Amino acid sequence: MIETPPADEAVLRPGLSQVALVSLVSVAVLFITVGASAQFFNLSWGLWFSEAFVFLAVPFVAIEVTGRRASRLTGLDQRPVPGLAAGFVVGALNYAAWAVPLMWAAERLFPKSLVERFSSARLFERQTGVELVLLIAGVTIAAPFCEEFLYRGLVQPGLSRRVSMARSVVVTALLFSLMHFDPVGFLARFELGLVFGLLAWRGGSLWPAIGAHAANNLTSVVIFLIVGRDDGELPGWVIAALVVGGNLGLVAWLVGLRRWSWWVAPVPGADEPAPFAPFFRTVAPWAVAALVALVALALVDRRGVELNIIDLMNPVPAPKSDASAGEKAAWDDLQQLRAKARRGEFGFDEYRSLRQLAAEKPPAE
Repeated sequence: MIETPPADEAVLRPGLSQVALVSLVSVAVLFITVGASAQFFNLSWGLWFSEAFVFLAVPFVAIEVTGRRASRLTGLDQRPVPGLAAGFVVGALNYAAWAVPLMWAAERLFPKSLVERFSSARLFERQTGVELVLLIAGVTIAAPFCEEFLYRGLVQPGLSRRVSMARSVVVTALLFSLMHFDPVGFLARFELGLVFGLLAWRGGSLWPAIGAHAANNLTSVVIFLIVGRDDGELPGWVIAALVVGGNLGLVAWLVGLRRWSWWVAPVPGADEPAPFAPFFRTVAPWAVAALVALVALALVDRRGVELNIIDLMNPVPAPKSDASAGEKAAWDDLQQLRAKARRGEFGFDEYRSLRQLAAEKPPAE
């Protein structure tokens, strides 16, 4: 049983809004530096690394060392299954009803070059079978849990100490979308952030928001794998059917919400005082785990890391969709040689030379 800290400790405990602000700034800085570097070395591994050691570790440590319990504040001490199930249904319906049309509209409003630059298809390029599985798991498991822990678990309740909860939901959704650094998907992610925030607020726990986030990401991955990167987009009638079906499903959910109150956590997460966790003892397990992850990457994919460095030093942009057949064929040949070099079937020096020649070649008129 958690004991209430002495009065002098309660006075020293920083406000939740201050903890949220410091955590958010820290995560932003670390994501741009450490997270981006990790994903550069190996995308699938780096995704898990940045989610676990940036989006999850930073707010967890901040909550614990400031005299709070992370599981209580976020509502993760509630039963997970009802909230996850309800959130998953809402997330899938919302993806069809709103995310699909918003992305469809954005892809027509923004220049084609910008749409291609921020396309999610780029995530799946040059991935081995194991990396593809790890990447999909990271997108559908790690990202929903870790990102919701930061945004709806700490930032949203922290902001609610300064403004109304409704405004906190909106501001948190805005920050959530901005942190993806994707102008094309900004509006769609903002809408998603609103849904996740409302679910966390009304559900009294992070579990519904995590379920909705996971459903959204899983649905988008499944659609991408079905449609494929070369087959264009979903037919118009499919998009229309998704929008109509998704909205009808959401209306049915809202109508029956009172009858389905079983998914609501009985008590919302509260900013209850708890003993201050020792800083170094709290940070140590995360630091050790991060070090182990780095060593594992060096042992498992040293060649891949070296190839990424070669690619960085000799940048060759991928051909655009309207590029000539010759340009696309040359790019495919280069990628095949890269794959052989990663397997040890082609020399690094030879690949570096070919990459340098491709980088020095003037762009086609």
